[in-house]
Parts: sequence; structure tokens; C-alpha cells
Amino acid sequence: MKSKKSLGQNFFINKNLCNQIAQIIVKENPDVIVEIGPGTGIFTSSIREIYKKDMILIEKDDFLAKKLQMFMPDLKILNMDFLDWDFTELEKYKNSKILFWGSLPYNVSKPIIKKIISSKYFISTSYFIIQKEVAEKYISKEPNNNLLAVQTSIYASAKRLFDISSDSFSPRPKVNSSFISFTPKNKIPENLKGEEFSSFLQNSFKQPRKTIRNNLHNITFQEESIIEELLNKRPQHLSLDDYSLLFSKVI
Repeated sequence: MKSKKSLGQNFFINKNLCNQIAQIIVKENPDVIVEIGPGTGIFTSSIREIYKKDMILIEKDDFLAKKLQMFMPDLKILNMDFLDWDFTELEKYKNSKILFWGSLPYNVSKPIIKKIISSKYFISTSYFIIQKEVAEKYISKEPNNNLLAVQTSIYASAKRLFDISSDSFSPRPKVNSSFISFTPKNKIPENLKGEEFSSFLQNSFKQPRKTIRNNLHNITFQEESIIEELLNKRPQHLSLDDYSLLFSKVI
């Protein structure tokens, strides 16, 4: 089937690996699976062979959405952009185990994952296929941290399970992919979920080669002697706990 470059489509064709991934997803035993961008339905079919509970498919491509509905009439299929979805269909599952999954278009994987992990419906481990280089950013830790990893670690623990060759897709992309999981944190401090902390992090990484003190030169801290060592480090050397401590000392 011909892909649409505007939608970032690269169709998965490795059936053996598809079955392996389906087994990993179903092993979580969710009450409902939300699949983002099912495309031709290769993963959906493998999952349905071993999973008989509810599934919600969200497919932006009009033609593919109609084809999926024709061959899988028992499933809920939403023909829309996932980033426009308001999660209405998940209200009936709010006390259930919801699992998000998808082989995501490279160009929108980060906003999709951010929307999921920051939502109230992110209550169990979810799985995605994304570009390998982006997966490496998600799993980075200090002393090689980055803004994406720190922002994500507020809500989830990321783990790269294995890499996937570009040969597993058609058309073949120029880069390799990774199968990655995100597990929700048990408790998230309210002060870390707001815009103020988000802005604080962005400013901290504004110039990665400079120290935190230089990047945050417009901010005044209390009890600076306690955090002096952190202020003199570069942003990639700090963990989420370090940034949380710094933020708590802002006057």
C-alpha cells in the first residue's frame, strides 16, 4: 500500500516481530488497549488473536480508518488526529487498566507521548515504537541528561526494550527505531506539573554548555549555600530531584 508522506507513514511488515510485540503488550493484561495509528492493522490483528477485551483505534488516515472498520467491525475506531482527541471514550474506563500503544510517526511521537503521560488516563505501562535517536534521549540520565528526559521523568520511567531495523518497515525509513515503554510514577508532586516548573526547566537547558547559575542568572534563590554545588554544574549533570530542589529554593 502506498504511504502518505504528509502523515509520516511507514508501514510495519515484520510479522514475527509484530507477534512478539503483541505478546508483550497483551501480557500487561489491560482492560482496554488504545492503539494510535494502527495503519494497515498488522499489530491490531496480532493483538486480537490473543486479546479479546476492548480496543480503541485512532487512525487519522480516512481510507485506512474505513478499511479497519470494515475488517474489524467489533472495535471502536476513531477517524481523527490523536492530538485532537479529548479522551471522551476513556471515561467509562477511568477505574480500569488502560494501555496506550502505537507505532508512532516520527514527526509527532514526542507530542503524542507527552499528551499521554501527562493525562489522568496514564495509569499503566504503555508501549511505543519511535525513532531510535529519540528513544535514546528519553532514557538518558545524568551526567548526560537532556530536557526531554527530565520533563518525561516527572510522569514516567522510560525503558528501551530493543531496537528495530528499518528493514521492518515499508517504505524503509532512513533511520532505525526502538520499542520503548513508559511506566507511570506512583506519586507526582503538584508543583512539578505546572507551567512554572516547565519554564524553569526550559531556562535551565537554554544554553547546555553553560552552568545552571548562568542559565538562571535572572532568578534569585534562598539558602544558596545549600544548592551552590548544583548551580555550578551544567544542566545535563542534574537529575529531576536536583531540579526539584533548586526549584524549591526559588524566591
